[in-house]
Order: sequence, then structure tokens, then C-alpha cells
Amino acid sequence: MIEMESAFDALAEDPSGHRLKEIREELFEMKAAVKRAMDAGMTAEEMATARQALEAVECADEVAGRVHDSLNR
Repeated sequence: MIEMESAFDALAEDPSGHRLKEIREELFEMKAAVKRAMDAGMTAEEMATARQALEAVECADEVAGRVHDSLNR
């Protein structure tokens, strides 16, 4: 798993987009794991938490893309 500090550094030095792709793949795997857990069944409280986790992963993906774009123009 990539730590936040190293993710920023990786994106700052990534004109090819290779590291961004790796980060996005990791985020996709996180999202898939949460969805699998949701499909397996959860209480209402757990489902609410899982939805928040999905939203957080989607936001992280968007932020990673924006940071990469702003640092590699």
C-alpha cells in the first residue's frame, strides 16, 4: 500500500502517468473489496459505513488525478 506522503512524491515525479495508474489500480481494488463485502450482506449501520468508504475511495481517485495533472503539466 502506498503511504500518503510517498504517493504525493510519486505523483510529483510521474510525467508518464505510470505511478498514477498504480495508485488508481490500488484504489480500484479497495473499492472492489468494499463492494464484495457489501454484496455478502451487512447490517444497516455497516452498509452506511461501507457507502462512506466507497465515496472516500472515489474522492481519493479524483484527488490523485488532479494532483498528478497539476504537478505534471
